[in-house]
Amino acid sequence: MKNAHPHTTVQVAETLWQTHNYRQLDKPHLRFNDIEPIIKALAERADITLTTLGHTCAQRPIYRLTTGHGPMVILAWTQMHGDEPTATAAVLDWLRILPDLAATSLPSDWQSLVTIHVIPMLNPDGAERCTRVNEQGIDINRDARQLQTPEGNILWQQVNELHPDVAFNLHDQNPYYTAGNSAYPSTIAFLAPAFHPDKHVDAPRLRAKQLIACMAETLSHWLPCHIGRYDDTYSLRSFGDNIAGTGASTILIESGAHPQDPHRQVARKMNVIALHSALDALLCNRYQEKSLADYYAIPDNVEDGLTDVKFGQVKQTIHHTTYTCDISVNIDAGGNGSISHIGDLSTQSAFKTVGAYDAVVLPLKAKHFSEPFTLTKANYLDLLAAGVCYFVGDSSTLNNETGMPVLCLAQPLDTPALFPGAPAYWLMTDADNTQWAVLNGQVIEL
Repeated sequence: MKNAHPHTTVQVAETLWQTHNYRQLDKPHLRFNDIEPIIKALAERADITLTTLGHTCAQRPIYRLTTGHGPMVILAWTQMHGDEPTATAAVLDWLRILPDLAATSLPSDWQSLVTIHVIPMLNPDGAERCTRVNEQGIDINRDARQLQTPEGNILWQQVNELHPDVAFNLHDQNPYYTAGNSAYPSTIAFLAPAFHPDKHVDAPRLRAKQLIACMAETLSHWLPCHIGRYDDTYSLRSFGDNIAGTGASTILIESGAHPQDPHRQVARKMNVIALHSALDALLCNRYQEKSLADYYAIPDNVEDGLTDVKFGQVKQTIHHTTYTCDISVNIDAGGNGSISHIGDLSTQSAFKTVGAYDAVVLPLKAKHFSEPFTLTKANYLDLLAAGVCYFVGDSSTLNNETGMPVLCLAQPLDTPALFPGAPAYWLMTDADNTQWAVLNGQVIEL
């Protein structure tokens, strides 16, 4: 079957991904050692060439995998932010299943029409530390002008040597974006970046927007409410904007959250399908059927549209002033909860909502200790019931046997009331004197 309908392509890609994805990459984070054996195995195939492009400050290699030998050039790179691994797994999956997938959806001579270059994990040093920046502490994606990083230099050299027709800049976004003003997390977000502050659209940028419209239409088969479109404000220091200025149809894909999907495997699979959908649209000229209106029909990618936990309409008193507010809590990658916003959060949705209407937040009270201290579940519950929600002392001498979250600080908090940025530990009570403890964002009735 050739030149298959896009939905047929989606179904075939989804089936192949389910059966042939690299299952060992289903994990919360990817480091260089996770992917190097896969890269080497892919390079043993006759249709794939492996090139070492250079090395990082810590002397980790940066690889490029290439397939096809045609005049149209596609360049894709992943994990330029070391803590954004979703697309790294996706591009390796795509290369693995591409021969079988191409047989069902692409022209039989596709390899003579296109050359695909993939740089999986541009920032292996940052990946090793699970940080956004590289070994120098520099955000590579803000180094497109100065080129102080070896990774940025390598990427820019590839752009200048390969002259890509289409460039895919693949990232992860935080889990709190929504698709439009909805309660749905933005699992995949697209952008055709501007190459000038006036944001005008030349032929390559038009093609990027048309390709995005094709990808969004294809993904809507699986994600009808979870696709967003990034704001296209020009970013002088970013690679996507600068690469768009070279005449490449540049496409940013951001992988986001999906309900009950902690390792972002939904976004991983959608990246595979999106990339292949774009390749299909390019080689079969389907993208020309799309207009700018199709691109702008994709809902805005709304920042802070979501939070992990939202407490609705609680009362708090500070300096003898009592007020009613919503409180949102976000949980970071290390599992630590902190207060993100306080106030009218009626426009913000949450992965979990706690209806705490008219519950009163009690003043934040600490228990100080100066000697080794063992905390059992029984005495912890007693302390919570007495109004203690955190501890002050040497955390290394606090032996927590409770199995519950415990906050121990070297110094007491500087305010007895909740405040954005503070750890998500507090106590609440209602008119019936029912008392709850919020421990690292988790609610426990006392």
